[in-house]
Amino acid sequence: MDYQAEMDRILAEYGAATREVRGEFLAADERTSRGGAAVFDDLRQELNRQAHPETPEEAAAREARDERDRLLRETTERARTEAEPRHARETYVLPTDWTEEDEARMEGYGPPDTWLR
Repeated sequence: MDYQAEMDRILAEYGAATREVRGEFLAADERTSRGGAAVFDDLRQELNRQAHPETPEEAAAREARDERDRLLRETTERARTEAEPRHARETYVLPTDWTEEDEARMEGYGPPDTWLR
């Protein structure tokens, strides 16, 4: 039996197993780290609630803050989507945007409107 070949086989097997275990460890670490901050924050808030019960005024203030934060997030998201450049084929005109002049043209009065101005 060739001693060097056997050692190379053992080392290759060990390296493959090590990479597999290392990959599994990193994946598990990533999963726990990703959610760890949220879990820690939830636990901290729960302990604070148990140690210091919330008064009705504090509960109302917290709910008002949460609602304000939600509205700010929605407003920010709406502003972000409106600020994104759009292509002409993605824009459209609603009937409420028409003018009396547009309606007259649709009924056949006057020359057709043109984009060549």
